[in-house]
Amino acid sequence: MSEKKWLQVDKAYEFFNNCYKENQKFSLEELAENTGWSLSTVKTYLRKKWASLVEEMGGEFKVTEVIATFNQTTFRQHQSQKDGVEKLLHQIMLEKSISACISAIEIYNKPNFEHREETFSILMTNAWELLLKSKIVRDAGEEPSSIHIINKGKVTISPSGNPKTISLGTALNRLLSNGSVPKVVGDNVRLLMNIRDDSVHFMCGDLELSTSIQEIGTASLKNFMTLTMNWFNYDFSRYNFYLMPVSFFHLSDMTSFSIDSSVKTNLLSYLKHIEKEHENDKDANYAISLKLHTKLVKTTNEEALQVLTNDPDAPEIILSEEDALKNYPHDYNENWKFLKIVILNKIKSSTIR
Repeated sequence: MSEKKWLQVDKAYEFFNNCYKENQKFSLEELAENTGWSLSTVKTYLRKKWASLVEEMGGEFKVTEVIATFNQTTFRQHQSQKDGVEKLLHQIMLEKSISACISAIEIYNKPNFEHREETFSILMTNAWELLLKSKIVRDAGEEPSSIHIINKGKVTISPSGNPKTISLGTALNRLLSNGSVPKVVGDNVRLLMNIRDDSVHFMCGDLELSTSIQEIGTASLKNFMTLTMNWFNYDFSRYNFYLMPVSFFHLSDMTSFSIDSSVKTNLLSYLKHIEKEHENDKDANYAISLKLHTKLVKTTNEEALQVLTNDPDAPEIILSEEDALKNYPHDYNENWKFLKIVILNKIKSSTIR
């Protein structure tokens, strides 16, 4: 992208930022005048890049709180997906965090994978560690030393020569103490850490334990998504972000190996104790564990899911405008122009014959 175009992008960021801070509405003509873009370019960006950033209110426009998640560099990245912009440290860590999380889901949902729960807990705790560290780094102005281990005023160096970074537990405690992470999320992550630590020493081959781990893992995914969206405005729409229900597994997969019953009992007792502490939590955005109930019914059965129904108790399906635009991106005028071309071509074709 040319320097002139980057200047226009920066002007747009400054304009949006000022309008948001002053709670000021604006017209598209004002935006075009302040950035140097044509009115048609502004309208295109409004449809393709600013759907969540700008909302229309009575013929005028208002900047949403999404602008607060951007700085000049990240706004450039958002505005120009094809042109290379150097990524910030917290963005690199966030991408690795998402990758670890997706890997955890893919491993867990494999149809024949005996080390399912153990591998999921290891990868998911890795995802959490990177997510929390990316939050700390961004809040510290992209300063790498914010996650370094400091001993007597000096950075601790690993045998490989690189600075050692803080553990998941330390990162979690920091963000719990400043209120960035709710207590229920902290306890959920600690349960996952406990499962990970115990997984190094035994196999989770018991159905009850596997079910409990899945409930904790499902809640952990929900918490992970919620915080990632709140902190970084991350778009998860391109992923199938869920764990396969445990009832889809064969019972033989769950009981194909044995473990020390006392070890299993101790872990289950600990998990249930922590879950009990949060059974009355009222914040629906976060959870310590989530139970999944699945039931396979024939489509002719009365219990089968009905998509179009007058039943007031039927599950509600919400389709947002953004979802519709993904499949149907053209507006009325664009469709009408295309239709006129098709009609004219058919008329010419029939005339020639």
